[in-house]
Amino acid sequence: MTGRSTEHRDITAEVIGTVAGMVQRDPAELSPETRFFDDLYFDSTNVLELLMQLETELGVEFDPETLEPSDFEKVGSLVDYVRRALEGA
Repeated sequence: MTGRSTEHRDITAEVIGTVAGMVQRDPAELSPETRFFDDLYFDSTNVLELLMQLETELGVEFDPETLEPSDFEKVGSLVDYVRRALEGA
């Protein structure tokens, strides 16, 4: 981890910012309810790219064994996964 405590971080804003950068949209247009595949038209390649960017930006390494398809249903479900990963780091 980068040394910043998860309690002092707005993980939702950080994930939304990363996603918004990938899809070239204003972060204000995205919410925890935004769906990756239906709203943002993500595919598996986009998901991998997003995970790599989040690992770099958040200073955490995700365990592929713990990822479930439901973690990519909505931005909010990915935020929950990221929070769990950061707490376990």
